[in-house]
Amino acid sequence: MISNAISLMIAVPLIGALLTFLTRNRSQARLVSLIASLVPLVLALQMYMEFDKSSKIMQFVESYDWVPSLGVKYTVGVDGIGFPLVLLSAIVTVLVIIYSWGENKRPNEYFALLLLNEVGVMGVFTALDFFLFYIFWEIVLIPMFFLIGVWGGPRKDYAAIKFFIYTHVASLVMLLAIFALYFTYTLPDGSRTFDMLTLLQATSDKTLFPPALLNVIFAGLLLGFLVKMPAFPFHTWLPDAHVEAPTAGSVVLAALLLKMGGYGLFRVIMPMLPNVDSAFVTLIAIIGVVSIIYGAFLALAQKDIKKLVAYSSISHMGFVTLGSVAAIGAMAPFLSLQGAMFQQFSHGIITCALFMSAGTIQHTVGTRIIADLGGLADRMPRFAFLMVAAFLASLGLPGMSGFVAEFLVLTGSYQTMPTLTIIVILLSVVVTAGYHLWAVQKVLFGPILQKYLHLHDAHNYELVAMSGIIVLSLIFGLQPALITDIMQTASYQLMEPVKTLAQMGVI
Repeated sequence: MISNAISLMIAVPLIGALLTFLTRNRSQARLVSLIASLVPLVLALQMYMEFDKSSKIMQFVESYDWVPSLGVKYTVGVDGIGFPLVLLSAIVTVLVIIYSWGENKRPNEYFALLLLNEVGVMGVFTALDFFLFYIFWEIVLIPMFFLIGVWGGPRKDYAAIKFFIYTHVASLVMLLAIFALYFTYTLPDGSRTFDMLTLLQATSDKTLFPPALLNVIFAGLLLGFLVKMPAFPFHTWLPDAHVEAPTAGSVVLAALLLKMGGYGLFRVIMPMLPNVDSAFVTLIAIIGVVSIIYGAFLALAQKDIKKLVAYSSISHMGFVTLGSVAAIGAMAPFLSLQGAMFQQFSHGIITCALFMSAGTIQHTVGTRIIADLGGLADRMPRFAFLMVAAFLASLGLPGMSGFVAEFLVLTGSYQTMPTLTIIVILLSVVVTAGYHLWAVQKVLFGPILQKYLHLHDAHNYELVAMSGIIVLSLIFGLQPALITDIMQTASYQLMEPVKTLAQMGVI
């Protein structure tokens, strides 16, 4: 394995972003950005081949002193929680650059921002130092703010500012919680540390972290992650951001940025959960269920196909929230936990094709209003095939990755939360199938409208990117063990302290 692989996965896109920004034309910009994005993908695939699925320790770790006087280190590494998202980030960035091959407006800046976004998410999913984690967490705001604000729709300024305010304020609350951890715990030699694993382990010491203090810290961290996902009632920034963002911005926002919140639940919230008030378990479960049902019903009511997909993301990410806590007390706790982790990965793939579908309709037809569309399959048959496949994957068709994720979450959740799970199945699953099938039928089928007789099929680069997504959804739907085996050891490790306390009746 190449030494310092994770650092290269962060540094190459950063250097590529700088070089892309300095290019003079579209051809140079997209070529440099594609090469810079392919390097992390190659490294991620090599890491996948060498990943030890049975190991309980962090792998590919790099650690260097950064600010020794403050206990700040540059420490990165991956395990079964972070690595699938690293792989997802590398795949999505390459495909979104291919999909954006025809971008004409300030292409050097556009492609550079996509690479800078990859820098941020790669850092979040690999950082093992809270200080470093927060820096990468905030870096992600910069490219997304400009992608929405410069290349967005008519209300782009409003959407960009709303996105920035919501996520940044929540991040500041999270930062205060991190500082509370930092100043409360001291190492045996009297120094302080931002080391993530050390601080999370220390929260089990009630002499250092009294319950009242720990509950406040936990709530601050939880808020930061729930807003980023986003979960109800912190979701209102998402539809505006999605609707106004360019297609590539919507793709990376849904596929990668939302996953940062879910990653925080597994990396930070789950290790702390046994040590905080048990009411938080119920609260998180209720937030998950409400997000699933609320997002599904709002999606059903939408007239803009892109807004429909945006609300469907809120619903699907609710499965991550529900699955993360439904494992507590279950006979087979790893079903829902692995399902929630796999939902992160699966939704990250499928949502790419959904937003690419909405973007292609906008680029080709000139509108995304469902009532104004109809019969597009007549003139866009290749695109129609891929869009149908994407929507079937999103509604949970067996054989595709979305089915595996939701099946695992619901099966595991039923053991501990049967009433909530039945409510989800009766209200959400049926409605989800309804709005997906309704949108596909209205947009693609029936007689083609006279004004669309001149249309042509999607561009080849758009079809290539969407095809890649559908193939991946099929591969991971038919062989989910390719990813779930990586997650297995990490999920067992997460559940060990939680399960022990649940058996004791503590939580």
